[in-house]
Amino acid sequence: MALFITIVVFIVIFSVLILIHELGHFVAAKRAGVKVEEFGFGLPPRLIGIKKGETIYSINWIPFGGFVRMLGEDTSSKESRSSERSFANQSLRTQAWIVVAGVAMNLILSFVLLTIGFWIGIEPLISTQEDFYAGIYEGTVNVEPGIVVVESDQSFKSGDRIVTDGEGEPIETVEAWDAMLEAVSAGGEAPLVQVDRADGTEGTEYLTGELIEQTAFMPTYLPRLVYLEQAGGLFSGRLENGDAIILVEGQEILTEADLFAALRGKDSVQLEIYRSKVGKVQILVPLPDSFPLITYVEVGAPAEAAGMQMGDQILGLNGDRVYSAEQVTEQTPLLAEAGPITYRIQREGKILDIEVQPRAEDGLIGVGLSDLLSYYGNLSLYQTYIPHTLMGFDTVQYGWSAPVVAVQEMGRLAKITAVMFVNVLHQFVTGNGVPEGVAGPVGIAQMTFVTMQDGFAAMLRFIALLSLSLGVVNILPIPALDGGKFFFIAVQVVTGKKLSSKYENIIHTAGFFFLILLIIYITFNDVLNLF
Repeated sequence: MALFITIVVFIVIFSVLILIHELGHFVAAKRAGVKVEEFGFGLPPRLIGIKKGETIYSINWIPFGGFVRMLGEDTSSKESRSSERSFANQSLRTQAWIVVAGVAMNLILSFVLLTIGFWIGIEPLISTQEDFYAGIYEGTVNVEPGIVVVESDQSFKSGDRIVTDGEGEPIETVEAWDAMLEAVSAGGEAPLVQVDRADGTEGTEYLTGELIEQTAFMPTYLPRLVYLEQAGGLFSGRLENGDAIILVEGQEILTEADLFAALRGKDSVQLEIYRSKVGKVQILVPLPDSFPLITYVEVGAPAEAAGMQMGDQILGLNGDRVYSAEQVTEQTPLLAEAGPITYRIQREGKILDIEVQPRAEDGLIGVGLSDLLSYYGNLSLYQTYIPHTLMGFDTVQYGWSAPVVAVQEMGRLAKITAVMFVNVLHQFVTGNGVPEGVAGPVGIAQMTFVTMQDGFAAMLRFIALLSLSLGVVNILPIPALDGGKFFFIAVQVVTGKKLSSKYENIIHTAGFFFLILLIIYITFNDVLNLF
């Protein structure tokens, strides 16, 4: 029953999107005075047709999409060549508008649905690895290190972490985990795994086939900085060989740049690391001293009058230590409200206390400050990919700025979609297979089933992205698509010459069969991915 409902929903969604696309052509043609001979729901052969005025409104046997048949698209008839209401006899501007009106309708629908989604709250639009990482930094993409239970109806609970395999060894790769699951599913012995429970307790569990079937796991890989034990390093004695740094002061750490940004300007940091056979561990690490440097002293300013010099390092204000130029800049005007400020200065190895009365008008003392490039000694870290689990996504809401965000996201995703489709064409022509993330009708039907389980907001998002993709692909300059027709119109505008209708029809027909082969190719790949 669920399969039948999914197929029906998929056909309805896709047919509505194509019908809206064709409605754009229909309305634009009618407003331009072009004779529309038929507006059909579904694809021929015709089931029933009702003629209203000059147009036949038909329902066709193949319940997939729709079409608009205009006078003048086929110029072989005498009426098509002579009638003022023929598409072929319209101005190039009118022809172009009728051709792109379908794409415009898809984009408008996508805009409306995304605006509603961003208003009520939908999952972020993740389409690239960069989007995925950005979501992790922002907290909208939730990941956990290791192999973690996402959802289960059995003895597992969401958040339980599998820390060892059946041999008592840590699970080092997603491939090793998948191989263990496949072995059990094929009738192999259920391994006894160690579990770090979400409630803070520890235990073991036999990973039976039934348990696997009733439990959702979503393993993936993420880059992390991993510790290699070396004596004398900053983390020596605190981290163990193989520890992966996950958070520093609550900030996600995926790259070296993330780490140094999190360490800068602090005397100590709280690390959250992932340790094999243990799970997540909190560790406090002291850092070498680093103090802001005076790089400029304004002539006649309070700092110059008090004797401050370029090259002085500021260690503290009124007895409180400081570690960054930002701290000094923020605290100076606040402390100035109570009177003079005592700056503890380090100059050529000597410690000096200099009292300065900040200016009354702005609470500043007239110096330029910079942070020294931090040096933390031997960190002994290397970057590698380690297993993580995608736990889910948080929704994003933008309120009154939802329309602006919708336009921004549509522009970004349109560019990605166009590049991906061109890549698919290249892969098809060169025989290099279907790129990851590309789906045909079967793959989209699968996504429809998954999306249906996630509720209204997810379905809204799904339809908006499908409509956007349909519009973007259709406007590409490929024969048989709207973009191909628009391209021929544009060439005529530039050259002043129209390509022979005979040759144009041949090109569009060849493009049509090429696209049919491409769809079959992608669909075959979808079917293979089912098994």
